[in-house]
Amino acid sequence: MIKEKNNKRFVLAGGPSTGKTSVINELKKLGFACFDEAARGILSNYSYRGSNFKLDPIKISNEILTKRDKDYNAALNISCKNDIIFYDRGVHEITAYLRHINQSTNYWEELLENYKYDMVFIFPSWKEIYTKDDNRIEEYEEAIKIAPFIHQIYNESSTLIVEVPNIGIKERVNFILNSIK
Repeated sequence: MIKEKNNKRFVLAGGPSTGKTSVINELKKLGFACFDEAARGILSNYSYRGSNFKLDPIKISNEILTKRDKDYNAALNISCKNDIIFYDRGVHEITAYLRHINQSTNYWEELLENYKYDMVFIFPSWKEIYTKDDNRIEEYEEAIKIAPFIHQIYNESSTLIVEVPNIGIKERVNFILNSIK
């Protein structure tokens, strides 16, 4: 029987274009185990076919859930630096996005009980770094409306939440690493 690891799970969460992926990339350079944002590739495939999250939110959410669930469960079996794993977004954010567009159902609300994180780092909206692209279709004004749903969903899960200040990438990394000591 394979013994499960006691890895700690940390989520970098927040609205679109708040710097989460830049910090994940820096954490990878430092040798930490990190799981990339599942939605980017999925949304890119839909965009290529002329669709997007607003046109097919449930189907896309199910695909994102499949990937995030796989990443979540992979933490049980991997060896990693300091027994720490970072996720660029967690499962809860799927429900937060669905709540934002009034598409969440009991299924999405109840499935969150299956996913526990040790700590969530919330990245606040930051207009100076906000950019749109093919997958990030929201204007900044729309993006800032998503943030409270993300904060609320993690708050409801009784997960320890730490807000990351709007500072440089390396300073954010240091802030996060100091917060988990």
